[in-house]
Amino acid sequence: MRAVVVIGYQNDYVSGPRAVGYAKMIEGNICNRIESTLRSGGDLFILMDSYNGDQNDKLCIKGTWGAELAGRLNDYESKGHIIQKQKYGSEELVNALLHYNEVEICGLDTNKDILVNAVLLHNAYPKMEITVKKNCIASRDSALAEETADVLTGIGVIVK
Repeated sequence: MRAVVVIGYQNDYVSGPRAVGYAKMIEGNICNRIESTLRSGGDLFILMDSYNGDQNDKLCIKGTWGAELAGRLNDYESKGHIIQKQKYGSEELVNALLHYNEVEICGLDTNKDILVNAVLLHNAYPKMEITVKKNCIASRDSALAEETADVLTGIGVIVK
């Protein structure tokens, strides 16, 4: 079974107060990966930050514009499995992907959310093929993103 996971592609991180510079540039690539996965019978998982407004940075507050999926990704909300998270890694995502053997990870922020969730999946399912395509991820810090790609490759995640 195959799945694509989109992480953190929400208004606050795309065009809001914590916008990732290249986020809008990867939107079309992410949509293409979603469409390809759905056409081939795979599944879509959308991992979203969701806070109650009691944390310091006040981003992705439930029920606000900032917490909603950004741009064209909004069109896929009803086609995917939505998982809300309140920290970088999601145990719920790991559990949801138990029966999958191929997972592609897209979205934001490479050196945080992408890294943590890829490592969690790799540790839970060492035989799972995990792929991260560089044209489907973005980070606020491009140097850290490159180092993250090296770390992911080093543990067996396919980065291309």
